[in-house]
Amino acid sequence: MRHPAFLALTLAAALCGSAAADEELTEHLMTSITLHFRGPAPGRLEIRDATGAVSVEAYDGQDVEMVVEKTISADNKEDMLAAQREVQLETTDNASTVGAIVRYRDQGVCGDGQSESRHSWWPPHYSVRYDFTIRIPRDALLDLCTINRGDVRVSGTRGNFKIRSVNGRITMSDVAGSGSAVTVNGPVAASFVRAPQSDSTFKTVNGEVSITVPDGASANLRMRTFNGGLFSDFTVVPQSTPNVVTLHKEGSMSMYRTSGFTTVRIGNGGPEWTLESLNGDVRVIRSK
Repeated sequence: MRHPAFLALTLAAALCGSAAADEELTEHLMTSITLHFRGPAPGRLEIRDATGAVSVEAYDGQDVEMVVEKTISADNKEDMLAAQREVQLETTDNASTVGAIVRYRDQGVCGDGQSESRHSWWPPHYSVRYDFTIRIPRDALLDLCTINRGDVRVSGTRGNFKIRSVNGRITMSDVAGSGSAVTVNGPVAASFVRAPQSDSTFKTVNGEVSITVPDGASANLRMRTFNGGLFSDFTVVPQSTPNVVTLHKEGSMSMYRTSGFTTVRIGNGGPEWTLESLNGDVRVIRSK
């Protein structure tokens, strides 16, 4: 089901350069949308963005409450009309999976395996940004994807998650559930009130990776970084440690360095948590 056009509209236009120059136009639209799950709980929220931030907060309701801000910048009126025509938001309602997908004419969407390279450049005459602020039922499942200028923040959720970005940080706080949080340019930080009970992955290329879990957590850790250190303030039991060197202590945390994955057990072992960065530290922190 597609929702009607945005309910509120603010249009601002500013003249740039000389009087003979083209106008640079900015259009800002905001709407509130409520989506309803239908079918067995928990429902699943899917957001596929191209440029923009996604912020998700859990609450004790039944519906998905979404505020969407759309910002278009264009060189002139013709390009503004092209942006309005060629970039659309499609929403899905009254289903087991609800959410929103940003669609570009003749291009893929975030997460389809090709959109990341396609959206590495912008059409020269306009840019379009969607920012999502969302409240969801606490146990809902998450499938979030954004590419450019795409910070993702999640707070208070208890369901499993799949979070992807390219140029943005991923921050999760006061969460439970298991899943993956992967970006390329930006840190990944997740703070759990209940440790993941299934295999989970936290990964970036440029940035730090850190997870905070309660005291008493049990898991098998696979950790790797090339330009950084591996840290844990849990007592660990090595499982497979190729070329591991313990460098030094930093307070209560031990620092390791390795050319491959370091595999250790905390507690009694259990699900496999993979933490990986190319350029940044990797940390497993015990919550206080």
